[in-house]
Amino acid sequence: MYSNIKNYIKLTFEKALFNSKKRIAKFILFFFAVIESIIFPIPVDPLLAFMVLAEKKKFFNLTIICTLGSVFGGMIGWLIGNYFGNDIQNFFILIPWITEDMFLKVLSAHNEHGNLIVFLGAFTPLPFKIICVSSGIFGIELINFTIMAFIGRGLRFFIISILVKNYGEQAIKFVNERLFLITTLIGVIIILMFYF
Repeated sequence: MYSNIKNYIKLTFEKALFNSKKRIAKFILFFFAVIESIIFPIPVDPLLAFMVLAEKKKFFNLTIICTLGSVFGGMIGWLIGNYFGNDIQNFFILIPWITEDMFLKVLSAHNEHGNLIVFLGAFTPLPFKIICVSSGIFGIELINFTIMAFIGRGLRFFIISILVKNYGEQAIKFVNERLFLITTLIGVIIILMFYF
């Protein structure tokens, strides 16, 4: 069943890329950005990168669409966590790509870093979907969550779009191989700056 879902996702991504100059592609980008922030296992970054490659002149619009979709999905995740509280953890750990250990680590990070963890989850490879839900569980104010998520997601997606706009396919290879490492390093630097 999981392989069928992956195949469907792949076909939908390909459809979005094939129709990247049509309005439907923007809706697909927005849709995947939303669900990736709630439950979806595959990052939206590659879809954004390939769509920017196909329409470099619209890189800014595509970045905004992706950012707004991701933050909107994050807000839904926050509402789920806020409404269902700790009970939602039992549901999330039934999902194949989310483990209980992953969830507990994020909850621990909330205790240590507070609102900063939302930015780090939005910007780095930390599981943003779990950050969103756990932010609701912890009762982080929605306005604070939204601001931090917008800054983190916007910065991440803008970096991807600028790289692809200026360096094309080389940038896509770089994004696939190095972006997670770089965003993690920047995230660590931000934590060090914040505390020292």
